[in-house]
Amino acid sequence: MSKRNKIVQESPESEVLKALRLKVDLSVRKLAEAMDMSKSRVHQMESGRENISQDYIQKFLDAVQLSWDDWAFQISKKDKFYGMRDKCHELLNSIEPSKLEQAHELLLGL
Repeated sequence: MSKRNKIVQESPESEVLKALRLKVDLSVRKLAEAMDMSKSRVHQMESGRENISQDYIQKFLDAVQLSWDDWAFQISKKDKFYGMRDKCHELLNSIEPSKLEQAHELLLGL
C-alpha cells in the first residue's frame, strides 16, 4: 500500500470512513482496537494521508458491523456532493463585491 503521509488528499472514501465511525459512536482509538490496527493508521485513512484499499474497507465494515450495501449507500451520497462546498466557495470568491450581497440574500432564503 502506498503511503502519502505528507500529502493530504481527502476523498469521498476517507470522508465516509470518518462519518460512519462517528455514526456508530466510536473514537479513533476504539475503532483501531476493534480493527487490530494502530490508531495512527486509522487516522491516516480518515484524513486522506494513505490510500484506502478494499481490504481496509472490509476490515472497517466488520469492526463497525456494517455491510457493503451501507458503504455503497454512503459513498453514493458523498460522491453526489463531493467538492461542492469548494466549488461554491470558488464561485463566491469570483463574484464582484456589489453582487455579493445578493448572493448572501439568496443563500439566506434557502
